[in-house]
Amino acid sequence: MDEAYKISEAELEIMKILWEESQPVSTNIIYQRLKNQQGWGRSTVRTLIKRLHKKKAIIEKMLDVYCYSSAISKADYMDAQTKSFIKKLYGGSVKDLVASLVQNDDLSPEDIEELKEFLKSGGDKHE
Repeated sequence: MDEAYKISEAELEIMKILWEESQPVSTNIIYQRLKNQQGWGRSTVRTLIKRLHKKKAIIEKMLDVYCYSSAISKADYMDAQTKSFIKKLYGGSVKDLVASLVQNDDLSPEDIEELKEFLKSGGDKHE
């Protein structure tokens, strides 16, 4: 997996903010949101931003101040994490993952019907 997709849970909080925005976000805006949500200080936020930039997960731009945007899409990140999870825990077998969910009653009959319809439609992601 590409280094940009190896994001810690703390770094993911910054990525969520960047994915929500359509334009680059300043360090101060990121800090303000995470101060309110997580109680993090400026140095913590700056450290996480530096790590993400080093991993090439975010892009740094100098506008009036340094601003950041995501270098990877949320969908691509989620796909990479899902594939990694399935490979790590189920040897790459999606069937084994689904079997585990069914056997542990994690899928309701409605979920199963939705999955059947999804598969019948060819897995169209754009519903």
